[in-house]
Amino acid sequence: MPSKENCTGLLLVAATCFGLAVASSAQIIHATDPLPSFEVATIKLASSQPQLSSASPAEVHISNVTVRNLIEQAYGIPWTSTDNERVLGGPAWLDTNHYDIAARIPGDLAEARQRLSRDQQKQQISLMLQSLLAERFHLKLHFETRVLTVYALVVAKPNPHLVESTNQSQSTQPQPTAQETLAPVSQPSKPEDPKDLRHGILVLYNGQSAQMTAKQASLDDLVRWFAGYSEVGGRPVVNQTGLSGLYDFTLRWTRQSLAATPQPGSSDAADSDAPPLFTALPNQLGLRLKPTKAPAEVILIDHTDPPTDN
Repeated sequence: MPSKENCTGLLLVAATCFGLAVASSAQIIHATDPLPSFEVATIKLASSQPQLSSASPAEVHISNVTVRNLIEQAYGIPWTSTDNERVLGGPAWLDTNHYDIAARIPGDLAEARQRLSRDQQKQQISLMLQSLLAERFHLKLHFETRVLTVYALVVAKPNPHLVESTNQSQSTQPQPTAQETLAPVSQPSKPEDPKDLRHGILVLYNGQSAQMTAKQASLDDLVRWFAGYSEVGGRPVVNQTGLSGLYDFTLRWTRQSLAATPQPGSSDAADSDAPPLFTALPNQLGLRLKPTKAPAEVILIDHTDPPTDN
């Protein structure tokens, strides 16, 4: 890990300067160094006419968010879980009060952010939200490890339909990894054309049709993407394939609501050309998502207050 001396100031040249624990999608974002903070933040009860949430290098706007959802965003927990299995405890208003947040990022940090990948920018926002929760909501929490239902990415066939990338060394400046998420902060996915993708995962949607293009992507990259996807229901996803290479592949599927998602192993498909995700994954890549039990880190809320005045 880089020394603190290499992370001085606000020039965040890499997310690893904050000791992020993001090796697995079942892990929570931790920081071992002092957290960065917003320059200024305004917190108000949500407007009756909510606006779209957005993030730019200089500002973050989060609309109509509950504090529990804000905690999930700050610690890297997918929003798609409705069971609140990973952020536990706290007063009832954490789920009933909705807020609009407008925050400004310090100027030199905003300038440095433009040199980072989309994932690194999102991680920085998460760290600043951790500061905001501690300073304005007086949030105190601790972590525990509990056995939860997770999805394990496993090999479904003896010879997975994966093509190893000709370049097995990942770039030090990876291309953004696009993922579908219900998190409050949204940023445009770039590049927008699969032909421009050099490293990472890009997913494009056309109605209910989805196509994933991966270049020099690891299966750890793939499980991180699945962790933010609504059809896995917010469950943690872990890589149990035993495959450590980098791969180039395309995956096509038809999106379905959670209620309509077939169980893993089901062969039902509304469209044989673009089947549901749980059918497309073994047929096209030789992999599958298997429900299992595994240890996962959870957050327990010890104390929090309504936000302090702006």
